[in-house]
Amino acid sequence: MATQDSRIKLKRSTVNSTVPTVPSSNDHTDGTWIATDIYKGELFYNQADGVLWTRGDSGIECIQGTAKLTIATADVLKLNTTPITIVAAQGVGTVIEVLSAFVSIDFNTTGYATNTTLQVVNNLTSDPQFDGDVLGALSSENLTLTPSLSSLTENQDLVVSVATNDPDSGDSDITVYVTYRIIKL
Repeated sequence: MATQDSRIKLKRSTVNSTVPTVPSSNDHTDGTWIATDIYKGELFYNQADGVLWTRGDSGIECIQGTAKLTIATADVLKLNTTPITIVAAQGVGTVIEVLSAFVSIDFNTTGYATNTTLQVVNNLTSDPQFDGDVLGALSSENLTLTPSLSSLTENQDLVVSVATNDPDSGDSDITVYVTYRIIKL
């Protein structure tokens, strides 16, 4: 096993959707490198998206990303009809795998009455990656969603929705948090 004993950079970006790239040469001083090029073993952190990348033998790899989505009451009441994207699709040849998910409920006065199963899914025709009957909570709570056996569909947004019809009533804002990784197929 060879060990490289040199300084490796941690590059970062504050621009949404910026992903590191594989350079056209192996010499960062030859004038061909662009700002997003990284060596094998270097890290690239996109602050705007909360995603950490590296470069390995097979190219650019996502180590882990996090996302947070606050959903107002009016939007919770139509989450089945109008799901909301929490992580945008990452392109052809990629899938988004959720590692963990939880919801924080900012309880107001009325819990959601029907259709209270919240889900995180990457294709609305597939089973959710995470779900839970959490919207009926009657107090402010942080609730972990449960992983589900799900097929991952290539190049799909990761969305938050309600499993069946829209909730009938309720008046609490919610925040959904996910930790995920992007897998290149």
